[in-house]
Amino acid sequence: MLTTFFKFFFSLFLLINVSHADEQLLQEIAYSVGAVSASYAEGAGNLKGENVQEPASGSVMSISGSINWKFLPGIQRSYYLNGTFPLLPNPQGSYFGVHLGMENYFGRMGSRMRLNNSGTTLKLKPRNNYFWGLETGIGYLAYSTESAKKTDVLLDVGGLLGMNYVYSENWQFRVTGGLARGTGVVTTVMEMKLFAGVTYYLAD
Repeated sequence: MLTTFFKFFFSLFLLINVSHADEQLLQEIAYSVGAVSASYAEGAGNLKGENVQEPASGSVMSISGSINWKFLPGIQRSYYLNGTFPLLPNPQGSYFGVHLGMENYFGRMGSRMRLNNSGTTLKLKPRNNYFWGLETGIGYLAYSTESAKKTDVLLDVGGLLGMNYVYSENWQFRVTGGLARGTGVVTTVMEMKLFAGVTYYLAD
């Protein structure tokens, strides 16, 4: 019973004071390690030259790293910039990507907030949460066929699901998985991505 009253009056306090407070949502940066699988198929109409071969298809699997910067955090939705790069050499090929995206949180606060009001500072931090997201950007695929080593530049559009697990004052554990379609000059690519890593708040 006392817990219910405390929650009620605390919520009322926030409603009264939030309009007068200096609100700051903290940016975050995450580093993750995982894998990217890119299945590609060349389009016959895009192959040109004197020694045109049959359109190739295949897949590239790479152990990759990912850096994710949440530059515009929000309570229900945040925006981020992400970079993906291979960590280990692979004779089959490799994938690079730079993407802009947004995360939408399922019913819980998604970003850490600091409220300053008349010299009083109130910190609100998210609990464990789940999110879905959309992203778009540029991908770069290097792949090997029977006849040659090739590259292609892609326009990627995709979605993801993820979770954040809060385990200390400034750190979170982060897991994401996503699917994307890449449309290139020569190839069409389906990308699957799975990453796990840590998130750190850039200011406190």
